Amino acid sequence: MVVQNEGIEKTCCFYVSDFHLEMILMPYINEKINENITILSQKNLRETLEILTSKMNIKEENKQKILQLKWEGEEPKGNSNIIIIGSKEYISQKNEDIKNINPISVLDCYNFEEEKNNIEDIIKNYKKTLNTLGKNNF
Repeated sequence: MVVQNEGIEKTCCFYVSDFHLEMILMPYINEKINENITILSQKNLRETLEILTSKMNIKEENKQKILQLKWEGEEPKGNSNIIIIGSKEYISQKNEDIKNINPISVLDCYNFEEEKNNIEDIIKNYKKTLNTLGKNNF
């Protein structure tokens, strides 16, 4: 179960491939690129990220900032946008690890194929979802 806390804004997203995930994340990251962004990922997205950013229509400066993010993970801190990518168990553990860091915004990213039978249960723990159209309230 995802921990809800007043100092934590929780959002989820579901993706079907690494490229799909990155297409969802790029506008979100581009919007917040001048804020603290922490990425906790169970998988290495560097190769597909480099391909995608080379084809994106965003400022070159922002492309470089996106590529300079530590996509392998780092220690989260307050006033941060934390993106967690991985299995349901990984996401749950990382949320437990950061539950006392405030204020933060957390985006939990679930693989659709792994969680397609649990989506309704997962969504109950969030007020918003992020997709290719942006952030949406439930």
